Amino acid sequence: MADPLSVTSGLIAIVTATLQSSKILYETIQSFRNHQTAVSDLIRELKSLESVLQPLLDHVRTDERTFLPLKFPLIQCRQACTDFQALVEQNSKRSRDQARTSFRDWAKLMYMNGDIVSFKELLAGYKATITIALADANLSVARPYRGLL
Repeated sequence: MADPLSVTSGLIAIVTATLQSSKILYETIQSFRNHQTAVSDLIRELKSLESVLQPLLDHVRTDERTFLPLKFPLIQCRQACTDFQALVEQNSKRSRDQARTSFRDWAKLMYMNGDIVSFKELLAGYKATITIALADANLSVARPYRGLL
């Protein structure tokens, strides 16, 4: 049987890494914010994901075992953010360190529109999963006090 401390401390690292990868992706995507509604929607979704991951990190630091079922979805979310980050960087090589996006990079991003929308929906799914787990944990904490009300 695995050491419970190492399993739970591993979850803290996963939540932290997922939060960090979503922040890095947010910053990358934000540089293209003036191009299309899909990109703006993705930026909002990434900010929203961050607003769910931060409280999760706080909860995991105090009660890691409750959130162990989220380990796999968090790993998938982190990997999706990392992969999409690489895709965006690959399709925006000419625009890095410039005030404006090059037309070629802009055209590539326009072509990626379907990928952006699909990725936004994927993030929404991860966010919903995490939100449900947080709500369940909050209800579990509140149950012992139900009789006092």
